[in-house]
Amino acid sequence: MDGAHRAALQLQQLPPASSADPVSEASFSYKENLIGALLAIFGHLVVSIALNLQKYCHIRLAGSKDPRAYFKTKTWWLGLFLMLLGELGVFASYAFAPLSLIVPLSAVSVIASAIIGIIFIKEKWKPKDFLRRYILSFVGCGLAIVGTYLLVTFAPNSHEKMTGENIIRHLVSWPFLLYMLVEIILFCLLLYFYKERNANNIVVILLLVALLGSMTVVTVKAVAGMLVLSIQGNLQLDYPIFYVMLVCMVATAIYQAAYAKHA
Repeated sequence: MDGAHRAALQLQQLPPASSADPVSEASFSYKENLIGALLAIFGHLVVSIALNLQKYCHIRLAGSKDPRAYFKTKTWWLGLFLMLLGELGVFASYAFAPLSLIVPLSAVSVIASAIIGIIFIKEKWKPKDFLRRYILSFVGCGLAIVGTYLLVTFAPNSHEKMTGENIIRHLVSWPFLLYMLVEIILFCLLLYFYKERNANNIVVILLLVALLGSMTVVTVKAVAGMLVLSIQGNLQLDYPIFYVMLVCMVATAIYQAAYAKHA
């Protein structure tokens, strides 16, 4: 009896075999967040370099007698290649880190473009515009850096895997359904004023783009996460929700570009 009692006590003291190690799980989440943040920073930095390269190409052609079109220059194509590379990096970052960490890092593109425009493109300015164009720009960049740091610092350290089951579970949850209802109502109202009342105000157009952009971010997160899991061996491409998210991502991105063109 004593031996059986001693064996039972030893079995009770053993940790459950199925419990996950919180330290290793936290470390894994930290590594994923770091990979996602680095990919996002790299992508936005490369995109800002690409845009400024293309702008430099347009400026150089406008100030010269070169009869070539911009798309026949190596500089413009290099900018296009870098833009695709940067957007690919940003797309991949959504698969590794939560949206609350990745989205604020878009400020990197704004800050980098401001610095590149001042130093390398040497944009012309007048002394009376110094306060408006430079000091306020530096203040804005500083606020963007501080805000990004705070958001990244307090971002969640873990996030769910973007499996088909998890995505479907979130799509039918009442917070997401409420969010979709509010977004659809606001979008229809803005679209009514834009189309029927000819409200071509910049605020209306930017609100339309912002509402579409929020859906683009959600669908990109789902598509990128499912693609990465599929590459890692956990196939997710046989879920119909993947193709629904893919179509929504492409459609919202196209309509964003269409409305932003009129801004």
